Amino acid sequence: MEDNKVKSEVTTRNLIMRLHSFMAVSHLFLQICTGPLVIALQYNDLFDLNSTSTNTDALLKGRAFTFIKAMKTVNERLVDLNKTESLLFEVILISKECSEEIKMKIVESVKHYGLEIGKFFFCKKEELLNTLQSNKVKLFLSTDRDDVYKALHTGIPAALLYDQADHHILNQLKVIFSGDVIGFSEDSLDSLTDFGFSQTQIETCKAAKICMKEFAVLIGQMRRRFGHENSPLCTCVLTAWGSRNICATALKTLREWGLEVDEVFCLAGAPCSPILAIVKPHILWDGGLHNIRDLSAHS
Repeated sequence: MEDNKVKSEVTTRNLIMRLHSFMAVSHLFLQICTGPLVIALQYNDLFDLNSTSTNTDALLKGRAFTFIKAMKTVNERLVDLNKTESLLFEVILISKECSEEIKMKIVESVKHYGLEIGKFFFCKKEELLNTLQSNKVKLFLSTDRDDVYKALHTGIPAALLYDQADHHILNQLKVIFSGDVIGFSEDSLDSLTDFGFSQTQIETCKAAKICMKEFAVLIGQMRRRFGHENSPLCTCVLTAWGSRNICATALKTLREWGLEVDEVFCLAGAPCSPILAIVKPHILWDGGLHNIRDLSAHS
């Protein structure tokens, strides 16, 4: 009888511990999945500072305009579905080392184009990462590959703003996730030193995977708001140098994170440029590992 009582107490304690663990994880998941989804842009991506404008009050449109318009479409569709929707995109604009004249131009240009910018931050170059962290940015989007790499290495979610040449494609926001980063296990990533990758690159890749998870969860929540047809949000997986097994693992992992992807590309070492030219993504999560060599044999 005494042994049964002890076993019962142990079982009860285990159940309570599991319940507490489940509640803690559930609470964290709920925290992660509440809006808004804050995205940070740099002013030199939003506006073209290298060209002159015939309008003295406004700067010319930059490479981020296509993204801004597509993002606005997603927000509008979400609000149409639910007037009290809280999981919406919110953009903050960061300006590094610019003059007072340019600061005024930026503010006036945002007003001129009717852009929905939540906040403006004018900071020094060395204050960029602290500004991103203090504002709990869910994604730092930039055409500056060095800035993206540094942000990821610090643990800040960051991705490349893909250069959109066609400014007429505004009705769908397209996000590409790297199947290479998501599909490789931690042990497999560690073994990339055999292929000439530095430890810093590998650590950045691991940090990118962690950052991708939170963003993928949020995007997955958004994507489920829409049906399979006529969605303003399109998610893709692109495996540049990993095998089909790596690509399959990436898809499985994303499903576990709550994201069902719309399109999959497994290139196994083939050039990415032709696919990117066709898909025309706005957001390109490549994990900060730019100009990666063909590692398709490693899987």
